[in-house]
This record gives sequence, structure tokens and C-alpha cells, in this order.
Amino acid sequence: MSALVAQAGSLALNLVSGVGVVLANKLVFTTARFSFPTALTACHYATNFLLLLCLDVVRPSAESRRGGGAEPLDRQLMFLTAVWAFHNALSNLSLSRNSVGLYQVSKILVTPLIVALEYAVYRRLPHARLALPLLGACLGVALATVSDVSFEVRGALTAAASACASALLKVLQQDVLQRRDWSSLELMRRTWGPQTLLLVLSVPLLDARADRLPQYEPTAERVGILLLSCAAAFALNVYAIKLTSAIAIVLLSQGKTAVTLLGGYLFFDGQPNVRQLGGATIAVLSLGTYSYLSATLGGAAGAAPSSQRGEDPPTEAESAREQQQPLKGGDA
Repeated sequence: MSALVAQAGSLALNLVSGVGVVLANKLVFTTARFSFPTALTACHYATNFLLLLCLDVVRPSAESRRGGGAEPLDRQLMFLTAVWAFHNALSNLSLSRNSVGLYQVSKILVTPLIVALEYAVYRRLPHARLALPLLGACLGVALATVSDVSFEVRGALTAAASACASALLKVLQQDVLQRRDWSSLELMRRTWGPQTLLLVLSVPLLDARADRLPQYEPTAERVGILLLSCAAAFALNVYAIKLTSAIAIVLLSQGKTAVTLLGGYLFFDGQPNVRQLGGATIAVLSLGTYSYLSATLGGAAGAAPSSQRGEDPPTEAESAREQQQPLKGGDA
């Protein structure tokens, strides 16, 4: 029961912060008129990294008290840092070269890619009873979000690379956290400094109007909106990682799209059609079913028992352009 409550709380907080990122980034692009998605992501990482350092001074983590902060990045962390920094850039590039429909298809494909990657590397599969909720979530999101799918070879290759990078990132994050017994805050503290540097260096290459960035005129209102976006991104990353598996994180990201669509219909002036409403409902119900089953079957990871996998048990983030689509300051 405690595992179910813990996972439900983690998923709920992640869902709230994820929707908050979408709304905050929409304000950044519209009200604040900050049309530089890669630069926005760099702002997310920079401010969040500074916040982590402040938190570490006020309340040092267990890893810091053990002196872990002095260790340099090893090869695994360097690889994770590079993948984490650039997967959002690939996502933006995919969106710029494809229709929104194909972009959404590439996001949906992340779930089966994670299943395939975890099986290829760890011989680990989701429990058989989780197959139907996984399928339902993917189908529901497809019905709710995919409409115009146009195909172009260069764009399709970019979309495939983006999906592979996203799946690889989620699996790497979980592997590092489980093997090293780190909190999500510790992982962020170790990697976000180098990630910020990589993103700052990539702004001129990835933001189409980066040459206009020096002419941007900040005001108190605009700075406040940017800080709100950074705070929402920090909350999203904190609640995205530790208690949920790589698959659950991706499903939750897809669930945010469905919840946003349903919320727009219920509380605002959104006018989704019957197919979109039905798909969003299927996605939300499937996410709830997956969360319940994964907790009751013996862990948030939702992996099949070791007897079914034939091995011993293992020793365990759209958007700034989801509205443009906004990046999420990191896609748990």
C-alpha cells in the first residue's frame, strides 16, 4: 500500500509540474516574447543548477556529506550528460523538419523503444499484465494528438534519432540512479553544470533567430515569467525520476498531453472532436491502470519477475516547444 501511495504521489506531482511547464513556457513564448527555445532550456538548466547548489549549502545531501561532490564525471556520467543535453535539441530539430503529427508519432514510439532497449541490454521486460495499459496509453495518445502525418526522408530520420535519444536517456537515468543509489537531486547536481555549458554553446547552432537574442529587452514581467518557467522545470525534474521507471516516465509525459487536452475542454474554450476526447480518456485511464498495476505487482519499474526474465533481480525531464512545441528543461 505504501508503494502505491508513494508512486501515486510521485506521478501526481510530476503531472502537475509537467502541465505547469507547458503553461509557463506558453507564457514565455507569447507574453514574454522569448522565442529562443534552446536558450530557454539553457536558462532552465543554469537557474536549476544554481538552485541545487544553494540547496546543497543549506542542506547537504548524503552524497555531499560523504564527499561525493569531489569526484569527476566518469564515462557513464559523461555519456549521460551529453545525451541529456542534446535530446531536447534533437526533439526541436525533429519538430522543425516534420509535421506535428509525425513529431507526435515519434514521441509515442519512445515507449516500445524503451521496452526493446531494456530487453536488449538487461534482458528485462515489463510484466505481462502491463502490456494492455501500455498499448492503451500509446493508442489513446495517438488518437488524441496525431492528425496530419506527412513524410519526408530527412525529417523522418531526424524523428527516429530524436525518439532513440529520448529512449536512451530514460534508460540511462534509471540505470545510474539504481546502480549508484542516488537521489534525482544528486544526479541533477552532478550533471547539470556540464549540460548547461553544452546547451549555451549550442544556442547559435539550434536557435534559428539566435542572432536576435542580444537585442531581447527584459522587463520585470518578462523576467518573472522566465523564472516561473525555470521553477516549473525544476519541479518537473525533481519528481520525474526516482520512483518511476523509464517506461512510466514516458507514459506520464504522454498523459500530460491528454490531461491538457481534457482540461482545455472542461475548463476553457477548447473544442476537441470525439476522436480526440476518446483518445485522451483512454490514455488517462491506461496511465492510471499502469500506475496501479506496476505498484501492486512489486515495484514502480514494472519489470517482470526475475523468474520470468531468466536472471537474478537487478541491484532500479516537453515543453520548450510543446506549445511551439516548448522544451521541458529536461523530459524526465
